[in-house]
Amino acid sequence: MARRRLLLLLKPFDVLPTHQSDNISNFRNPKVEEYNEEFDATRSTGYLCAATVENFEQIMDDILENHARPSEVSRMSVTLNSKQLPTYALNDVLIAHPCPATVSRFSFSIKKEDQSGSSLVHCRSSGLRVSTAAGSTAAMLSAGGFAMPILSKDLQYIVREPIAPVPYNSLMHGTVKPEELMEIAWYCQEGLIYIDGSHIVHSVQHGDIIELSSKAPKLKVFLPSDLIS
Repeated sequence: MARRRLLLLLKPFDVLPTHQSDNISNFRNPKVEEYNEEFDATRSTGYLCAATVENFEQIMDDILENHARPSEVSRMSVTLNSKQLPTYALNDVLIAHPCPATVSRFSFSIKKEDQSGSSLVHCRSSGLRVSTAAGSTAAMLSAGGFAMPILSKDLQYIVREPIAPVPYNSLMHGTVKPEELMEIAWYCQEGLIYIDGSHIVHSVQHGDIIELSSKAPKLKVFLPSDLIS
């Protein structure tokens, strides 16, 4: 029953993968706030999926009958030289040299908008990874970061394999609050910005300025109960 009702509701509309969903606002059914096909069994564990094969119909009934409410999950805004990139990161952003054996050279600071920021941190490393709460349990956790509450609006960053004197070690890992942004100046001749894995990539070059913040539209998701309890 739930599947038939959902299909009837979505029948005039295309269902697209998450990374394309920001481009279909003109075709969205007003009765459906947002639908994202988040799970791809070939490269995803379905971490944010509320339903399983066993309870799918019950979950869909709860949603369609307004017994369940979506949570707002933070995403990450990425700007390159003051130009907003078209994709918001749900999980993480990796900025690094295209060759993994080459040192990435960059500087960063944490600041509030229109205000001076923290001291500039100069880095030589394997790159910089920044994650949202949703992405903090993946590569960030494996790299030595910590898992964040799923509804946190903070970003977490970690400098990968830094070549740094001991006094700088405490600056290689930290958080960016919702009212702050992270500004990165890139000092290699070439570099890449990877958004949510290797599928979405943007090139950077010497002198480019990248800004990361949580000032992106929230994603409305029906989450598993264990994530928000």
